[in-house]
Amino acid sequence: MAALFTYLLHRPKTLWLGALFTLALVTNTLATNWLNESYALSRFPVPYFQAQLSFNATQLKGWYAQLVEWGTMDLYLRTQFIDHVFILTVLVLHVVALLWASRLFAANHRGRRIMVGAALLSAIAPIADTLENLVSYVMLADPAGFPDSLALLYSSLAAIKFAMFTFAYVALAIGVVVAMVVGLAIRRRQRSARRGTVLGA
Repeated sequence: MAALFTYLLHRPKTLWLGALFTLALVTNTLATNWLNESYALSRFPVPYFQAQLSFNATQLKGWYAQLVEWGTMDLYLRTQFIDHVFILTVLVLHVVALLWASRLFAANHRGRRIMVGAALLSAIAPIADTLENLVSYVMLADPAGFPDSLALLYSSLAAIKFAMFTFAYVALAIGVVVAMVVGLAIRRRQRSARRGTVLGA
C-alpha cells in the first residue's frame, strides 16, 4: 500500500488524469442511466436507497414478494448484475477525480498527500457496494425465507457505501477549494517578493 501511495503522488501525470477523468465521467453517466432504466423496468416498489437502508427483513421480503407476483424478479436480478458495471465506473471516477485534484497542490505539499490518501479511501465505497450485492444474491436465492440477519448486513454495507460516496464528494470539493486558497496565497507572496526586489534595487 505504501508503494502504491508513493506512486500515486506523481503518477499518472496531470494530463493523463484529465483524459481519464473525462472518460470515467462519460462511462459512469452511461452506466448510471443503464442502471436506473433497468431498476425502473423491474418495478421495484420503493427507491433503491430506501430498500438498501431499510435494515428490515420483513419489508425486504415484502418487496421481493411483489416482484415475484409481478413477474419482474428476473429484471431485478439483471439490474444487480448491471450494478457491477456501475460500481467499476464509480471506482475509476472517484479515484481519478481525487488524484486529479491532488495535482492542484505542489508535489511536496501536504495537500497532495491528503488528496491521494482520500483517493485510496474512496475505494471503500465500491468495495462495500460489491459486498452488498453479494449479500443480496444470497437473499434473492430465497426471497421469502432468507435469515433476517442478512438484511442487517445488507443495509450496513449500503450505509458504508453511501457514507464513503459522501466522503469522496466532500473531499473533492474541500480539496479544490483549499488548493485555490493555497495557490492564491502563494501568488500574493510571489508578487510581494517581486515588489520588494524592485524597491530594493
